[in-house]
Amino acid sequence: MRDPQGKAPGMMGWWPEKAVTFVDNHDTGSTQRMWPFPSDKVMQGYAYILTHPGVPSIFYDHMFDWGLKEAITQLAEIRTRNGIHSGSALNILASDADLYMAMIDGKILTKLGSRYDVGNLVPSNFHVVASGNDYCVWEKR
Repeated sequence: MRDPQGKAPGMMGWWPEKAVTFVDNHDTGSTQRMWPFPSDKVMQGYAYILTHPGVPSIFYDHMFDWGLKEAITQLAEIRTRNGIHSGSALNILASDADLYMAMIDGKILTKLGSRYDVGNLVPSNFHVVASGNDYCVWEKR
């Protein structure tokens, strides 16, 4: 989840202002079942795209058929409240098999992965504003 230059891989690292990010859509998985995003990691996907640079796209099925409207809306509100946008500054703090952690615009921290202990990566002036299965988002106080 980090390229050799320390940036996000692919379009998000190269030209985030033009990167449309999504977890799933009608062509990939949910209804077609061609290349579905792992269902147990869907909210991790939304925690990533809704707190990171790029232009996030929310899949209708996830909002209304999967019952994820409240959790996805919470992440979208965090993005809006903190002014996160397609060109926001991304600082990837950790990128391991069981932990991904990044600071976005110096305002929010996003953690993905099963590792619980994140050491001293969370400054004392940040507090948890969203969490779920293997993801957590902190916001600067």
